Order: sequence, then structure tokens, then C-alpha cells
Amino acid sequence: MKEFATDKQALDYVAGRIAAEAKREGSPLSDVERKMLYFSETDWTLPDMAKVSAEFDRDYNQDEYEQKVVGLIGKITAHHHGNNLNEEENWDEAVARLSEGDHYVLVLVNLGRSNGSGFLPTVDPPAVRPPHDRLKLLLTAVAVIIGFAVFGALGNWLFGPKFWAVTGWVLENRFRFELIVLTAVLIWVFRDKLKSALKTLLGRE
Repeated sequence: MKEFATDKQALDYVAGRIAAEAKREGSPLSDVERKMLYFSETDWTLPDMAKVSAEFDRDYNQDEYEQKVVGLIGKITAHHHGNNLNEEENWDEAVARLSEGDHYVLVLVNLGRSNGSGFLPTVDPPAVRPPHDRLKLLLTAVAVIIGFAVFGALGNWLFGPKFWAVTGWVLENRFRFELIVLTAVLIWVFRDKLKSALKTLLGRE
């Protein structure tokens, strides 16, 4: 079994396996597609990753790319599972090494595991984000803040003092208000399970 002393060694191995499988399938990865397997926002990555990422955003569809790579990962693991223990252990070791950091390829490995694509390591990769996801989160936060500002201005224009009276009550009783909102959100999120539990409780299933 190989030991990967650095993230680069582990990334070289995983990216090499994926690229080799793509070539074997008759659909080789482009230089940009292969380099995107090295993407990371905080850990080691290729020196020209900023340029690669910009080119990827311009010329590629991220969903299609992820589906392609996840499919390749599934074929790799399914092909070698039970046939080549050494390759399984090497894959396991490489992913375990990368799981200590923040690497885009782990998102793809996670997707492969959730889709049941053959044998994948038992280590739990961190909740790493796809490229530029932090920017999307920032823009979402800005949009929410602007939305609240617009809501306040609109409420003041439509209702005047009455609006601020209601707003004052919400602020004074924000714990109750937050509890009500949280309860409503939880009921909505778990509505299917609640319906099923209710039916079971009433003896309809």
C-alpha cells in the first residue's frame, strides 16, 4: 500500500486514476478538467489554478462535469472492488489523506458514495464546497440584508407607525417569534415523515 506524505501526492494519484479511467472509456479528460480535480480554496493546489478555474467557469458546465467524474469514480471502484485489493487500499489511503483538508475532489467522492457508486472509503470527508460557493454564500447574505432593508422601507411606506409597532413587538418577543418560525420550518421540512408517523399512529398503515 502506498503512503501519501503530501496532498500533492494523494491528488496526483486520485486524479491519475480518474484520468486513466476516462481515457479507457474513450472520453479522455481535457487539461482543464483534469486540473480542476486539484481545486482547493484553502489547501495546496496547482500554481495556475486561478486561471484554470476561470477557464472552467467560462467554458464548462459544472453539473455535467461533476456527473462525468462521479461516473468515472463509480467505474473505478466497481471495477477494482474485490479484484485488486492493493488499488483499493491505495485509493482509500489517498482519500484519507485528502480528508484532512479542503479539496474539491472530495465533493465528487462524496457524491459517488451517496449515489452508491461501488466501493468507496469509509472515512467521512469534510463538508467541502464546490468552486466559488463561498462567493455565492456571500451574495446570498447580501441579498438577504438588502431584502430586509427593502421590506422595512416598504412596510414603513404602507403602514407607517403600525408597521413599527408590530416590528417592535417582534423584537421584544423575538425568542417566541424565532421559536414559532423554527417550528414552522421544521414542520415543513419534515412534513412527509410527520404525515407517515401520524398515519401509523392512527393505524392507517
